[in-house]
Amino acid sequence: MAEELKDNMQPEISNAPEAPAEAVVEAAVAAPAAAATTVVAAAEAVAEKKAEEAKVAEEAAKAAKKAEEQAAKDAEKARIAAEKEAEKAKKAAEKEAEKQRIAQEKAAAKAEKKRQKMEAEQALINACPPQYKPVSTSKYFWFGFLSFLPCIGLIFTIICSFAGRNRNVKRFERAILAYYIIGIILCLIAVIVIGLILPPDTREGILYALDEILYSVGL
Repeated sequence: MAEELKDNMQPEISNAPEAPAEAVVEAAVAAPAAAATTVVAAAEAVAEKKAEEAKVAEEAAKAAKKAEEQAAKDAEKARIAAEKEAEKAKKAAEKEAEKQRIAQEKAAAKAEKKRQKMEAEQALINACPPQYKPVSTSKYFWFGFLSFLPCIGLIFTIICSFAGRNRNVKRFERAILAYYIIGIILCLIAVIVIGLILPPDTREGILYALDEILYSVGL
């Protein structure tokens, strides 16, 4: 029994040291491989990170370049628009200035034409003899006003119709005198009709009405 146990234990004892040695060898062989794998993985990770960073930087550069190009385009568009607006404003100013110049020229031509007309009329007036010189509208107004005054208007009209120096005034006053004569004739006819043809009662009624009318107007 003892010998059998001894024989059985010997192989186990002899095999016992051999297993750790192989494990150590395998571990020693596997360690550099794992380290190499780790290094490679780390290198790949660094490379990927750098690639990603490079890609991000490239995209950022592209975006910056695109933004710069867009800004340049916008600036060019703004410049062109500003030039167009300036050209438009310049044309509008030139057009307005031309319009004002034409208006001023027309006004000057109109004023010059009016001045020439007045000078021509004044020359004709100066060339007329004193008895034929034109009479202004204001003078005609005051002559008419004085001619139609009660009582003294007829006397003033008769004097100006025959004693005036200006022929135009004489003709004007003679026209007013003709109105006076026609009025006097109509009044005489009315008096004859009222005094001779109408009945006494009607005549008295008309005379009473005329008296009331004259009294109401202060005559």
